Amino acid sequence: MKRKKVVLLSVLLKILVLTVVVLTGCTGKETISVDTTLPNPAVLIPHLGDTGDQIFVNGEKLTDLNNGLDTVPGGNWLRVQWNTLTGANLDFVKIYRFGDYSALALVDSLPRSVANSNEYLDISVQNHNPTGQRWSYFMEVYNKNGFFSVSDTVSYKLIEKPFLLAPADNAQIGADTDLVFEWMATGDVLQYRIIVFTSEYEYVWHEDYYIVEDSDYSLHYTGPNLANFDDVFIWRVDAFGDLYTDDGISVSGSESQERIFRFVQ
Repeated sequence: MKRKKVVLLSVLLKILVLTVVVLTGCTGKETISVDTTLPNPAVLIPHLGDTGDQIFVNGEKLTDLNNGLDTVPGGNWLRVQWNTLTGANLDFVKIYRFGDYSALALVDSLPRSVANSNEYLDISVQNHNPTGQRWSYFMEVYNKNGFFSVSDTVSYKLIEKPFLLAPADNAQIGADTDLVFEWMATGDVLQYRIIVFTSEYEYVWHEDYYIVEDSDYSLHYTGPNLANFDDVFIWRVDAFGDLYTDDGISVSGSESQERIFRFVQ
């Protein structure tokens, strides 16, 4: 009889232990690990200078392609540039803009694949009375866990574009022709720069034009012999305003529409 009781107690004890284990497994909270690491912030590139400046960026001469935040010839637009995004698990970025007289606004949201282009052309800024305002940009970088980091802020002031007068678009310029560039003055400008490129945007020549009393807003071409290049050239006029960095780089300006002329020998 005692042996039966011992066996029965042993069985009951095993059942009790098994029940506790089962209940513990059902009611216990499972720990889930969540990565709360913030993504690396984007590094925006401020305006570094303009075509014609004797400036080098990472060993390459500064051009319209690598000079950071800048205006463009196409319209009253601004192009934002940033260094290559770093880090794993990145998902998308958001680009924000605000102006001297304009509230903070979300400009666009870009997937990682598009953000890898390292630049964005803000066309919508033209709808917000863009000239006469200093425009500032920053970015948020999001990872796939929903966490984000905020970049630095870069700024540039848009001013009115110069209006080109002569030579006319598609004009033919002979070897004996005195090539003279003419444009219409615009407000808030301290200096103009006339730039000539080949049809492939290879830099040919530039010259700065400083405003003085009785300025006629015209400039004679004094660059290299055009016969040494292809027969089609692109020219424009850049304008620089009154905002400069401590290094003397203008951070206010505009770029005229582009025109072409053909050199005929």
